[in-house]
Amino acid sequence: MKLIIMRHGQASWSAGSDSKRPLTDHGRKEVQATANLLLPDWSVDCVLASPYLRAQQTGKIVADILHCKMDILEDITPDGHPPAVIKHLPEDGTVLLASHMPLVGRLTGLLCEGTMSSGISFPTASAVVLEMDVPAAGMANLIKRVSF
Repeated sequence: MKLIIMRHGQASWSAGSDSKRPLTDHGRKEVQATANLLLPDWSVDCVLASPYLRAQQTGKIVADILHCKMDILEDITPDGHPPAVIKHLPEDGTVLLASHMPLVGRLTGLLCEGTMSSGISFPTASAVVLEMDVPAAGMANLIKRVSF
């Protein structure tokens, strides 16, 4: 399977709660640019987005550009638990997760290195493409990093 892990675009700080922070205009442009960089090389079966507004907006933009469906996955919040996320991943196809730091870094570290402490940094709207036979700790290879 291929898994594209993407951090949401730049978000506003003016909202009633962290979960309701929307993308800024700049954030929308960042997401569109990253999705357009993915478009020529990757066919995505489904986008899974965090229940937080900025990640849902990111997921919707990507799903529209890549012509696929989007679903909400409750486990991919900023402080989500990477082993729980892995349990939701299909064993084949290509899925894009639209989520947050620190989850995206810890999940990448767990899948590639087998440990959450070796995660990488994700600027807003950046993504990594991982390839693995099965979604499990230490089983993925990072094959591409995408940011505009």
